Formats: sequence, structure tokens, C-alpha cells
Amino acid sequence: MARADYTGRGEGTRAVMPDLGQSEALRVPKTAEIVADRIRKRIISGELAEGASLPPEGQLMEQFGISRPTLREAFRILEAERLISVSRGSRSGARVSQPQVSGVSRYASFVLQANEVTVPDIFEARLAIELFAVRRLSRRGGKAAVKPLRLEVDRLEALDRAGDTRGFIAALTEFHEHLVEQGGNRTLHFMIQMLHELMDEVKLRLIRRDAEGRVAESTTALKSLRKLLDLIEAGDGEAAAKHWRLHLINANKSWAYDGSLRDILAD
Repeated sequence: MARADYTGRGEGTRAVMPDLGQSEALRVPKTAEIVADRIRKRIISGELAEGASLPPEGQLMEQFGISRPTLREAFRILEAERLISVSRGSRSGARVSQPQVSGVSRYASFVLQANEVTVPDIFEARLAIELFAVRRLSRRGGKAAVKPLRLEVDRLEALDRAGDTRGFIAALTEFHEHLVEQGGNRTLHFMIQMLHELMDEVKLRLIRRDAEGRVAESTTALKSLRKLLDLIEAGDGEAAAKHWRLHLINANKSWAYDGSLRDILAD
């Protein structure tokens, strides 16, 4: 069989490169990026656990066939992604850090602020996620499904009695997270965690502006949480969703702020 190349020259035949349209310059990844990608995959897969030390630099250089500057550039990439932490001058070298929601939440905050997203917009997103979770959790029903959530409400009541406003807000955030977590959708649980890190900060900024009435509202909120859990336990998904929708809308109105995230977080 005659051989051909893609320059148009061949032994006995001529091969013509098909016209793929406008030419594009392909970017070849740097060696450091390839090394970082291989280490990243090992961290994400769980092969490298939280807190584990990476092998010594010399061993990694030999394993990948790279120079020390290239390896350190790969480390800088992974450090920027918060997947490793490097102690300079330490014998322990680089340690693994599993991906955390906080890192995503911080960057998401920058994106949302840059796009002038409003606080009501964030509340509305939370509403959509939590109503789905409430209906899903209600289909499971039963005491076992809501037991962890009842324990969270007990903790909220203890913080309220102690007058710990900051602790109460943090625990309330955790209640919302646990509600979605118990609903069983892990992607929505991740999303609500990311949103609530933002909302925690927003609420604390608003409290500094106006602390009046925040603690007084907690008694009504706690009664509402218990009613929600009773409806979920009874398996009445529509009634639970209707109640929770009204609760969240009223709770959002109580903060009385319709400005952008950028404005409130700039204070």
C-alpha cells in the first residue's frame, strides 16, 4: 500500500488535508500544568488523603522526569487551587488539602459581586433549592428522617436563650444546610453550602447596621422550624413546601435590604 503524508506528498498517492475552516492555534500545556493535573487527579480520587504528605521533591522529579523549577511551578498551581499547602524549608514538604466549599464560595462571591447580583437574588436561589429538598424529604417522611433536624432546632433554642446572636445565625445556616443534605441531593447540598457562606456574611453586616429586633424574631422562627419538621414527618410534602415558602419569604423580608452584594460587603 502506498504511503501518504498530509503535506500533499506521497508514494504513488496524494492525500489532501480536509478543509476544517479557519486555522486555530492550539495551546500545548506546559509541563508544570501536566504534572499538576496528575497530582490533582490523585487528590480528587482520594488516592492522596487529606493531610497526607507528597513524596519528597527529589522523588517526584525522578518520577515525572522534570526539573526542580518545573515541579515548584506545579506546586504553585496546586497551592493556588488550595489542593496542597507547602511549608517552605520544612522536611514535611507539601501536604494535601481536599477541595473545600469555602474556596469555591469565596471566588463565587467575587463573581457575584462583580456582576452586581442583589441580596434578594441570593435569597430567591435558596428558596428554590430548599423547596425542592423539603418535598423530597417529605416523601421519605418518618421520625428517622427528621431526627437530625430536630436536634439542630434544640441547639438553636439553647443559643437563643444564651443570647448568642452570632452563634444563632451560624447554627441557623447549618440548619438550612442540613435540611438540604437530608433531602439527599449532593449537588444541591454543595450549592446551598456555597450560598450560605455568603448569606452568613451578609446577615452579620446587616446586624451591625441594625441590631434591633433580630433576637426577638427568633422565637417565631423556632416555632416555624418545628412546624416544618412536623409536616415533613407526616409526609405532607405540599403542605411542608407551602409553609416553608412562606417562612423563607417572610424571613427574607425581615432583613429589609434589596441592594447588591457588592454594596453590603463593601461596608
